[in-house]
Amino acid sequence: MKTFFFGSGLFPLPIFQRLHKLSAIDPKINLITVPNHSHKEKNQIKDYAIQQQFKIYQPNLSDKGNSFINEIKDQPDLGIVCNYGYMIPNQIIDIFKKGVYVIHPSLLPKYRGAAPIQRAIMNDEQKTGVSFIEISKNKFDAGAILLRKEIDILAVDRYKELSQKLSQLTADSIEEFINNIDKYERLSQNTSETTKAPKITQIDLKVDFNNNAKKIYNQYRGIYGTNFHSLKLKYQEREFYLENITQINDLELEHLKQFNTAENGTIWLLKIKQFKNYFYIKCNENSWIRVQEFRFTDRGSSQAAYTFKNQFMMDFKFDSFDNYYKLSY
Repeated sequence: MKTFFFGSGLFPLPIFQRLHKLSAIDPKINLITVPNHSHKEKNQIKDYAIQQQFKIYQPNLSDKGNSFINEIKDQPDLGIVCNYGYMIPNQIIDIFKKGVYVIHPSLLPKYRGAAPIQRAIMNDEQKTGVSFIEISKNKFDAGAILLRKEIDILAVDRYKELSQKLSQLTADSIEEFINNIDKYERLSQNTSETTKAPKITQIDLKVDFNNNAKKIYNQYRGIYGTNFHSLKLKYQEREFYLENITQINDLELEHLKQFNTAENGTIWLLKIKQFKNYFYIKCNENSWIRVQEFRFTDRGSSQAAYTFKNQFMMDFKFDSFDNYYKLSY
């Protein structure tokens, strides 16, 4: 069965590798990936295809000509799409004998769009998964559902960890899907249950400390590990990323109660020895986030939180409200 895989980046790589193994006897898998763009992230799936000497296509699908169709006009059988990011023209879809199918990392119809993993975490979802659907012409992520696989979102899962889990879940399911394509019932998506997952932008990196700590922590979990790296803050005109933040425990909360009247977005320290290497940021509803590591945006490596304290908070007075270290965003 002649198969074309539409994809780019890291997420689809384990899936493509599994398809490679499945096609070992009849290796006819081809890669269709995005055109080269200098601002794009590294295209790991293309690197693997080059290494394995697969046929690679990088068409400009916005070109209204038929040049790409003529290249593959010998009637391919199956198309698999994962993390491709471009609308596939109808005239290309129509040449696939067994159809074209999309792998989307959410439980559709929830989280249609470019950032389903990130948005699920940011919205504090407890479950997500992958959906195998028929491609929908002229519309993203709207096709009939053939197969869904579900997974729990752990409280510690950040974007990178959850993305890896979903990628592996898909790879482990791809043989089952291909072997049963003709047997699955095609279930139309309930449009009343549709939610959107718009792409991450710079605005998503901004922290509003008028939100509570859990919401900010989920925002961090959804952003950390993406191309945007992490949440961004500013102190004394120095921009920095929250490289490693965690939720506080009950003992910390008890000690931080003394600062409950402090302004949201201010930094505080605890005198107790076991917490001396952290700093804490006041959030809404008398909640707090613990900062363990940070990184200046103009430097390449993360730093322990105590180095921030040593650079900017040497005059901090414990048990005093004279301290005023206000973050901006």
